[in-house]
Amino acid sequence: MSNRSFYFVCLVLGIFMVLIQEFVDVPDLLIQIGGLCLLMFALYNITKGIGDRPHNDSFIENDEEE
Repeated sequence: MSNRSFYFVCLVLGIFMVLIQEFVDVPDLLIQIGGLCLLMFALYNITKGIGDRPHNDSFIENDEEE
């Protein structure tokens, strides 16, 4: 299992933990906090793998437009 698929499993598990606790008669706060932390951990690591966009200092594409 690669790291990326591990993070997606953590993402789904975190969402599942948070949503299930919302519909339970007596929700457990620790499970909600754990699910939210797992969700944030997965989102952080998934988005960390996304490359940066190329930085363009100016919207002018050629010198004639100045």
